Amino acid sequence: MLDKRYQVFISTSGADMRPERIILSQTLVGMGFFSWGLEQRTPLNTAFARRQIDDCDYVVILLGSQYGEQSVSGVGYMHLEYIYAVAKQKPIIVFMHEDPDSRDPDLHDSKPELKEKFKEFRQLLQNEADQVFRYRSLRDLEMAVRLNMSQILEHYPVAGWVRPQNTQALHDEIDQLKTRLAQLEQEMGTREIDPFLSLPKVSMHELLSFEYRMHAYQDGNFKELKVQKKLTWAQLLQILGSTFINPTPEEFFSKRMNEYLNETGLEDAHAEMPRAHAVARAQINIRALHSIKMQMRQNDWIIPSGRDDRQRLLWQVTPKARKLLDSQLLGKDRTFPYKSAY
Repeated sequence: MLDKRYQVFISTSGADMRPERIILSQTLVGMGFFSWGLEQRTPLNTAFARRQIDDCDYVVILLGSQYGEQSVSGVGYMHLEYIYAVAKQKPIIVFMHEDPDSRDPDLHDSKPELKEKFKEFRQLLQNEADQVFRYRSLRDLEMAVRLNMSQILEHYPVAGWVRPQNTQALHDEIDQLKTRLAQLEQEMGTREIDPFLSLPKVSMHELLSFEYRMHAYQDGNFKELKVQKKLTWAQLLQILGSTFINPTPEEFFSKRMNEYLNETGLEDAHAEMPRAHAVARAQINIRALHSIKMQMRQNDWIIPSGRDDRQRLLWQVTPKARKLLDSQLLGKDRTFPYKSAY
């Protein structure tokens, strides 16, 4: 077997979680992971944290009893890192204290509004994160990490990192797997069915209902809204199609959809906040985004188109989709075009 290593980004509320962070980091390193993250955040290093998340294999949220330091928007840095990791479709593992109220009073937020934000964020993680583990002591945390992180590798396999001198072993293993796969296909007399073929095709004017989140600003304050939106498949093709005229990395699916939702979300926000004057940080639900991508492929509108020099999967619209985009068939469902700079 290859000697693989995996990179883990650790996000915490700040200095109050230093003992837990040390235990978590030491345990991960002992298990063969690389761990990184920023304990102290400022607006200046937010971009650096995002680059670390981009490059990592897994994201760990370590939650104690504080919401943590806040950005200028009023959203905690830990909360922002979680949102960004979700947008990047990173596997997220949460280790949260089982009983935050039992922790030392000095480890709690002093302001009532921060306490409320902590409760909301904790509930959000429990509702959204697939992998949530609880602990009461540092020893509990260490055992939870040792017990569960190895299983995470099985449930969420990623490429990881292999030492350069082991690349020949990697090629040998790939060749062996290819040979074995060919043998199995010959024995079965059939090839694996493409999972996309199980999806029925949709019509251009059929509606898709999906959820997204955004920050809406009103009277000097902001509120995170959860919105249900409906778009036709013609609109979705118009939104995404022009982005993938040329082979473009997969991450632009979420980037383009979130840009569109940021640009059009104010009208949706007015349903709950009539005096809202701006929206930002729109994030489409990951499952909805995956469904859109699968359906567009099943409809023969978009196909994989190789990989770039960073080994990112590229996608491109099909000739069929280009004809639809260039024609008048989208009619009233047309939206403003957007082209990727990629």
